[in-house]
Amino acid sequence: MPTARTQDRPSIFRSAPADEAPVPWSGRVSLDDVGRPGGLLIAALLQCAEERGLSLSELATRMGVSYWSLSQLRIGFRPIETLDEDLAQACADYLDLPRLTVDMLAGLLDPTQALAEEDLSGEDILHARQLLARTPDALLLLPAANRMRPLQGLAVDELAALHRAHGSNPAVVAVLRAELNHRPMSKTELLRAALGPVAAADPAPSAQAAPPPSGILRCGCCQKRLRVPHLAEPGEIRCPGCQTEYAVHWQDCVCLVERIAAPEADDAPEDQAADADDTSPWAVLGLAEGSPWEAVERARRSLLQQYHPDRLGHVSPLVRQLAEAAFKRVGEAYDTLKVRQ
Repeated sequence: MPTARTQDRPSIFRSAPADEAPVPWSGRVSLDDVGRPGGLLIAALLQCAEERGLSLSELATRMGVSYWSLSQLRIGFRPIETLDEDLAQACADYLDLPRLTVDMLAGLLDPTQALAEEDLSGEDILHARQLLARTPDALLLLPAANRMRPLQGLAVDELAALHRAHGSNPAVVAVLRAELNHRPMSKTELLRAALGPVAAADPAPSAQAAPPPSGILRCGCCQKRLRVPHLAEPGEIRCPGCQTEYAVHWQDCVCLVERIAAPEADDAPEDQAADADDTSPWAVLGLAEGSPWEAVERARRSLLQQYHPDRLGHVSPLVRQLAEAAFKRVGEAYDTLKVRQ
């Protein structure tokens, strides 16, 4: 396709156009004249003249150009590359089309190149899209319904596609921005504007300040109630009454407690060491000796739920082994007290 543009020299045959109100036309092109050397431009001019009932000489008079200019353009005697500025501007005025659109119709400017590089108006963009996407029989070369907003009839998806394809051209971006500024905001955009910029929400202070869960049990020696703190790592606690030490290991919400045997003293009586190692079933259940049977039942249910394997989830093998041992001790302690009852 030729790339030469219209010449800047004025035509010696240019005269003032007839001062008459133009009659609206269909915006179609004459398919019989599309193959002429003048291409889409001469086909649009001849179709417009036919709809308005004008001969070629009358068309030249209305446009303010010489009959010789139009006739030689129509028969190809005058190459389209020599289309001068006066004739091009006369075609734009008569067809009521932008100047760059006339260059595209004459084949002097490629629509793809125009969308990529030229300083286009909104109407130029509409006609360039048509020339790229439609055949001559589907062209509609009419001015935009709202010349202040040429892209008003395009959907949002079409505007987005136009930006994706030709967003590198500042003129295209400016036309898109002007159109979007006229469109009302959606409900989502209105709500986002009302809320302002949303920063990453910090955890609730109450959740940060909430103390971790803790467990309560009874000392196996003095039966004093012990509160087991939630430790991030395995640790130890000591009974404030008899100073008995216990190893504590938390796994999620499951607390495993194991008594630490005191080292044997050389002068300690043999029966006293045996008593230290002995754990009564009452101590296993965390109850005082002689507690009511209802308390035994409640303690058993609570401890079995605490150490039940189904509640451990994904824990280490060591923690699971300790929990199973504690689960077994609770059952044995309950069975022992039930036999004694």
